[in-house]
Amino acid sequence: METEAAAAAVQTVGFIHPVMADVMTILSFVLVIVSVAVAALATHYAWRQTGGTVDVIEGHVSWLRTEAERLSAEIQASVTKDSQTAGEVEKLREQIGLLETRIGQVEEQAKQFAADIGALKERAAAAPVPAAPEPEPEPEPEPAPESEPEEEEIDLDALLESKPIWQDLLDDYHALRETFSPERGEELCQPLIDKYGLHLLICTDHAAVENGKTMPKFETVDDINEATFWAYDIPGQPNDFAVIPSPMFPYDQKMHEEEGMKETFATRYEKGKSYDQLTVDMPALFSLNKGKWNIEQPGLLKLEG
Repeated sequence: METEAAAAAVQTVGFIHPVMADVMTILSFVLVIVSVAVAALATHYAWRQTGGTVDVIEGHVSWLRTEAERLSAEIQASVTKDSQTAGEVEKLREQIGLLETRIGQVEEQAKQFAADIGALKERAAAAPVPAAPEPEPEPEPEPAPESEPEEEEIDLDALLESKPIWQDLLDDYHALRETFSPERGEELCQPLIDKYGLHLLICTDHAAVENGKTMPKFETVDDINEATFWAYDIPGQPNDFAVIPSPMFPYDQKMHEEEGMKETFATRYEKGKSYDQLTVDMPALFSLNKGKWNIEQPGLLKLEG
C-alpha cells in the first residue's frame, strides 16, 4: 500500500522521464531557430516595405535578441526544473526502497513473535500443575496444668426428695433420747456411736471469722463426755458428714450461744431456757477438707419441754 501511494505521489508532482526531457530540450532549440528564422523573414519583409532603413532593421534585430534571450531563459528554467524533479523522484525512490525493506523486517518480526507466543502456549499447556503445598502441622497444644480436684458439692435436693440416707441414724438417735439417762449416758451412747462410726466433735471457736464470714472452728475429740456434736460419714460421699447434737448435754443458753449450736442449727430457742428433749428435723451438713471441718448447710432442730 505504501509503495503504491509513493508511486501515485510521483505521478502527481509531474515526473518526466530523462529521455523525454532531452526531447523537449531539442524541441526548444528548434523552436528558437524557427523563431529566429521567422523573425529574420519578418525583418526582411519589413525592410523591403520600409525601404531598408537601418533604424528599422536595428529595431527588429533588438527584438530578435530579446526574444532569443527570453526563450533561452525559459529553456534553462525548464532544464533546471526537470533536473530538480528528477532529483526529487530519485529521493522518493530511495525512500520507497527503505520503506519496503522496513516493512519486510516488521513482517518477519511479527512472524517470529507469533511463533514465540505459540511455543509459550504449548509449554504452558504441557507444564504440570504444581501441587499445593502441604499445610504445616499445627503445634500440639500445651497440656493444661493439672488442677486440684474440686470438692464434691452435696446434692441437697436429691437427699431431700428421696428417703434421707441418714434416716436410720435419726430413728435410732430419737429412740435413744426417749430413754436417755445422764447417769448412764456413756453406756447408752457408745453402741450407737460404734454402729454408725460417728466422729466426736467440739466447737473450739464459734465466733471465728474467715474472708469476712463467720466460720466456726471444730475439732475431733476422743472423749464421749466432752464431745457436743456427732458426725456421720455419708455413704458414697467421701468427706461429707451429717452432724447431730450429742444427747450428753442439755440444750441451754451456754450451749446455744457459746458452744456453736446457734451457728450449726436453726432453732426457736428462748433465752434462759434449758431443753432436755429435742428432735432433729434435718441434720447439719459438714465437709472435711485437709483436716478442716466446715459447715456447708445448717441443720434444723425442734426443741421440746
